[in-house]
Amino acid sequence: MIPERHPRRFPIPLLLALAPTLAAGAGVLIPSNLDHPDPKLLSIAEMSVNVVIDEAHARVAVRQIFSSHHHSVLEGTWIFALPGRASVSDFAVWDGLVRIPGVILERRRAEEIYQNLRWQAIDPGLLQAGEHGANEARRTAVFSARIVPIPAYGSKRIEFEYQEPLAVENLASYFAIPLRPDAYRAQSVGRLSIQVELRSSHPVAAFDAVSNAYPLRVAEQTPNLVRAAFEGRGVVLSEDFALKWTLASPGAGALRVATHRDGGPGFFLASALLAPPAEAAAGPRTVIALFDASLSMQWEKLERGFRALEALLASLRPADRFNVILFNETVAPFQTQPAPAGPAAVQKALDFVRASHLRGGTNLQSALEAGLAQASPGAYLVLIGDGAATRGVIHNGKLAEWYASRWRAQRPRTFVFATGDDANVPLLKMLARNGGVFEWVRSTEPIEFKLNAFLSKIGRRPLENLRLNAEPAGNFDLVYPLEDSAFAGSLVSWAGQYRKPAPQAVFSAAGLRAAVPLPERSLDHPQLPRTWARARVDALLEKIEREGEDAATVDEIIRLAREYKFVTPYTSFLAAPRALLRPRLIRPGDPLLRVRTDPSVVSVVALFPFGDVKKLRYLPEEDIWQTRFLAPRDLPDGAHQVRLLLRDRKGQVFRESKSFVILSKPPLVRTRLDKTRARPGETVRIQVAASETTRTIFARMYGLPAVPVRWNQQALANTADFAVPAHLPAGRYTLAVTAEDMAHNIARQEVQLEVLP
Repeated sequence: MIPERHPRRFPIPLLLALAPTLAAGAGVLIPSNLDHPDPKLLSIAEMSVNVVIDEAHARVAVRQIFSSHHHSVLEGTWIFALPGRASVSDFAVWDGLVRIPGVILERRRAEEIYQNLRWQAIDPGLLQAGEHGANEARRTAVFSARIVPIPAYGSKRIEFEYQEPLAVENLASYFAIPLRPDAYRAQSVGRLSIQVELRSSHPVAAFDAVSNAYPLRVAEQTPNLVRAAFEGRGVVLSEDFALKWTLASPGAGALRVATHRDGGPGFFLASALLAPPAEAAAGPRTVIALFDASLSMQWEKLERGFRALEALLASLRPADRFNVILFNETVAPFQTQPAPAGPAAVQKALDFVRASHLRGGTNLQSALEAGLAQASPGAYLVLIGDGAATRGVIHNGKLAEWYASRWRAQRPRTFVFATGDDANVPLLKMLARNGGVFEWVRSTEPIEFKLNAFLSKIGRRPLENLRLNAEPAGNFDLVYPLEDSAFAGSLVSWAGQYRKPAPQAVFSAAGLRAAVPLPERSLDHPQLPRTWARARVDALLEKIEREGEDAATVDEIIRLAREYKFVTPYTSFLAAPRALLRPRLIRPGDPLLRVRTDPSVVSVVALFPFGDVKKLRYLPEEDIWQTRFLAPRDLPDGAHQVRLLLRDRKGQVFRESKSFVILSKPPLVRTRLDKTRARPGETVRIQVAASETTRTIFARMYGLPAVPVRWNQQALANTADFAVPAHLPAGRYTLAVTAEDMAHNIARQEVQLEVLP
């Protein structure tokens, strides 16, 4: 398991964030004149979350009602951060008592209608996966909406639905909703209700609510069905809502088939729960870790990336061999060749990483080439980063094709741990197809389950040539695997269509067999048509990555997205007449300035407030202009403007602007203990006052695990209860309190605690 510890980061000279910051949990409404939520102006009066998990597929419907406590009409920005593999399936806003649902349209058509409505002084709503194009659309997990108007002393209602496939690893599965805002203090909800229904054809052996803040009341629990609920008033969203359950061991494995048909073609989902792995010690392993140290890895991406690297190195045994290769525009190996992974060597590798600085762009091709040069056959090449290549080969399809050709010489196992809301998932998934594993964590989602499952596979071999056979073969069409690789103890699934009903069909996979009827009409498992359509679209999107766009492929993506109602890079939700929905162009803290323009623009120049002038470079593969910048050390804290000059073919010049906020000073910290003398086994209350920009606070005594200090709504302060270990000898001890702000500036204060005999 991953040890609980305070994440450590690179020393970075200066970090900057675009304003306002976008990191968020599940539904944050920020007044337009502020950069953070203010419950004195807008508060969450009601919030309901309905979760239906059916055969490792979650459908989450969120309804929020915000109340205004202001005497005039307000505007606000609503932000929602999706879990890693989720996709939007519904969206609506309310204008008083009128519900305005979102309608799926082709992306360009939706933007045309949106602009026309704006010109008519009507506020349309446009929800799309990426603000300006298909490439960006596949690199965002954050959606935002301009909510206009919010009536004085009135309310505004927002409805949002997403669907998420869930993994089963070592017979366990995990589900989480990001309720706790990552960038802001915890919010309160006047009334919160959570309904959970878990259905599984594979028997459930254990079901647990991980979150302490939302204790579930289980109303029904059988081997194949669990229903539970939570109701509360004045609930503080102090943590994410999370569930964990374990499936009963199937012995030699089990194959289950679910079906759905309501006229037209039928749909099926075949899921094989593979037998757990036999207890056997793995032989010595060679692990080459490639760690992204470019500027795009700032903020939460760096935190999660370093935590993954630290856990990876901690999992190595002395008999294993390893190396760490840092990369940005250049490549910097820890050592010339893999060496034994003794404790001293691992510690030196971590110190090597901590002493490094984030800088420059990302030459992912050079990093992969360096890793392949050190990887012997059967070694593990572990890539940790966001996959945002800006140097060398940067086109996804070309880079994946190059890597596949070079990979064949050494054939290492390629493991990819992607971090960040804007991770280049299409590219990283293609890299992991070469005999490996792909995993992705957003900037704010819990990391433990995914990282533990990822690390547990290093040293184990996936099941090769795993495929589903269905008879009679002529009755089945377009069958897609939902997982890229399968290991013992995991759930592997296939979604497909059947043309005609039949009294019996035979499915087989991994030595397992199931005979089931294909019904004329079955309304169970209503998510199956959309699950199949999503798998089909993912296959078509990968085809585009490798071969480029063609009209027939794009048209099919648009048709499937409209028929089965989900957002793709080529489609959008449009709701009129209210709410301006769009994700932001540049992520907080990312010094990569990217601008998409009209095709007539031939030049873009950025004028920075510190005197730097940069000409943006056009990337034809992405149809975007971009440049990187780093603010000087002496730039004062606060908001700053970047002016953009755009010149078109006719010589006309247009001006736009972007803003960013500099945070360079460490937060102020004041720590107080409720008592300075305590006996072993007693509890000491720690209370910390810190600057508004503070993001995390930890208290640590040498030799003991760090204790998180969190916001306490009742105490109106950051508090933690520190338990003095029963075995601690009498004496004076130092308790170090470390606070980190949104720009990763760190402040430290020490207080003394006397342990009595």
